[in-house]
Amino acid sequence: MALISVSTFPGNSSPRPVVTCRAARLSALPEVRDGVPAAHRQVVERLSRHSMETTTALSQLAGRGDLDAQFRLGYRLMFCRDRQHRDLIKAFGLWKQAAEQGHVRARFYLATCYDFGRGTRKNVRLAMRWYQQAALAGHEVAQYNLAMGLRDGVGIRRNLRAAVRWFRSAARAGDPEAQSDLGWCLHEGAGVRKNLREAAEWYHRAAMGGVLRAQFNLGLCYRDGEGVTRNPTKARHWLRKAARRGHTAARELLKTRRRPTKVSQADDHLPRSPRSVARR
Repeated sequence: MALISVSTFPGNSSPRPVVTCRAARLSALPEVRDGVPAAHRQVVERLSRHSMETTTALSQLAGRGDLDAQFRLGYRLMFCRDRQHRDLIKAFGLWKQAAEQGHVRARFYLATCYDFGRGTRKNVRLAMRWYQQAALAGHEVAQYNLAMGLRDGVGIRRNLRAAVRWFRSAARAGDPEAQSDLGWCLHEGAGVRKNLREAAEWYHRAAMGGVLRAQFNLGLCYRDGEGVTRNPTKARHWLRKAARRGHTAARELLKTRRRPTKVSQADDHLPRSPRSVARR
């Protein structure tokens, strides 16, 4: 699975709202360096500042069957700032142990191990099974990953209606990526009855949350009066936001002030946080 999101629905005469290809997210956080999002690097750094006795104590608790200790120790081994102290295979084993006993975050992280082949052989079907377990327990990033798999039929049988249900669940929990893709489903009538007004509302939430494609899509809605009252000023506002962040189609629309005949798939590259780490 690529970690790049691209538009796969180019229009014939006018740009169409864009949606992402499946790129499972390890994290909902926007900034990632060396595979570890900034907020999680801070957590790792705080943990790393503890004494060796603290790590030993954590290992002892994990050995006694403490699920949270197993999860935390696995996290430390997977994302330790000092790469020499990382142990992906052991981290996978700890998360599997905790996940099998019901630890929700461990279920999600175990799914990402299978999804990306971290500490184990890549197996997208098993990834989807564990995403589903975490999703059923309310983990919104797992819900989003599961929705992407259901929408595209990757690792699980394709089911657009079920995908929309999980997108909606994650969107209601505040996940901006899910809000954007739910908006696209509503706009296009994919797995749900077409509803342009509700689509625009979800695009707006996602755009406010900083999702690039949602900013572009919302600009198109205001430009064309789809789900909202036509408003060229607001259309330019959102298209400019997208253009400043490198959205080629938005730049072209603002530059030419006319509808291009075709939008290339390359126009909508969206670097997504690799779903390597969870938001919480």
